[in-house]
Amino acid sequence: MLIDSVYRSKILSGKKSTTIRYGDYEAKPGKEIYIVVRPSDTAIAKVKIKGVSKKKVKELTNEDARKDGFKDIKELLKTLNKIYGGLDAEDEVSIIEFELIKPLEGIPLKLLKGLNYREPDEVARLYVESGMSASRDVDLIMKHIKESGIKSATRRYGAARVRKALLDAYHRLYESDYI
Repeated sequence: MLIDSVYRSKILSGKKSTTIRYGDYEAKPGKEIYIVVRPSDTAIAKVKIKGVSKKKVKELTNEDARKDGFKDIKELLKTLNKIYGGLDAEDEVSIIEFELIKPLEGIPLKLLKGLNYREPDEVARLYVESGMSASRDVDLIMKHIKESGIKSATRRYGAARVRKALLDAYHRLYESDYI
């Protein structure tokens, strides 16, 4: 689910537990999804959809605004009108409620797609625990990710090397039926 980066800290702190979208937004309760912030296209959190409800704009309340990270309905409506243009009182919106499962270290969406939406720490853990050995570089980077996280590995080895090692590890795990 794409969200503007200005909401990052509110999502990660739990101050924003809903997002309000214009019209009929499809989201299935119980489904786990990634919150991806714009404009960087990085996944900052994994969340579980708790529910989806629909309301007319005129039915939105201060409580709806607070759950969406705003101080009141006035601030919420100002933002919704800025995003979607002039909303009418009769326009329908979808309120998607979510629960934070875990924060992520700003994983590029492109990398998540390449790993078939497996998180880098999961790929590294499975690779190390399987005892596989693709190359010294892949082994070293996977061990580093498992022990210290992807941000630390990226700082130490560079984004391109880490991305290549993760993709190599993922494909080896896939070919060996580990994932």
